[in-house]
Amino acid sequence: IQGCEVMGIRREAGRVVGVETTRGFIGCGKLALAAAGNSSRVAEMAGLRLPIESHVLQAFVSEGLKPFIDTVVTFGAGHFYVSQSDKGGLVFGGDIDGYNSYAQRGNLALVEHVAEAGVALIPGLSRVRALRGWGGIMDMSMDGSPIIDRVGDNLYLNAGWCYGGFKATPASGFCFAHLIARGVPQETAAAFRLDRFARGYTLDEKGVGAQ
Repeated sequence: IQGCEVMGIRREAGRVVGVETTRGFIGCGKLALAAAGNSSRVAEMAGLRLPIESHVLQAFVSEGLKPFIDTVVTFGAGHFYVSQSDKGGLVFGGDIDGYNSYAQRGNLALVEHVAEAGVALIPGLSRVRALRGWGGIMDMSMDGSPIIDRVGDNLYLNAGWCYGGFKATPASGFCFAHLIARGVPQETAAAFRLDRFARGYTLDEKGVGAQ
């Protein structure tokens, strides 16, 4: 519901029966949690403690320029990415802030760090003016891979997307919908279980998690 804030999750006999909101109680037969950087906060309402840290990831946009980048350029040696919007502005970013936070603002040290990496990759960026920056809360899993799992009789979790959230959203939604509708994981997402951390079966991916 637009303009509605979740205040709590109601359980009866071990099952989720709905959510308490600022606009009243909303009942449900199944509850799907997909709260990105606030995943830990929402999951705590259901009695879950997630292996996730929340960090701020800053992004920036420059003044408009004539087209010269027609793809996304990444810089692994310095962790920098940049693409160009339809309006000509360069959209760029880099590392997460190094401390846990739910605040949607970062620090100037990371601004400088990202700018240094960008100039190292494209020296001409030193002459480009940045117009604005913002911070988003990232749900960083410990192995850098997401969690898509049923975590109760009728409770489902989609979290831990780290840096890849909005780019992976279509596939994420497809796999999550499959799990909710059928009760079994979609084949592509079968390894993204929550209990892999307790069992010692963390995924051997790039590992760009919270660490």
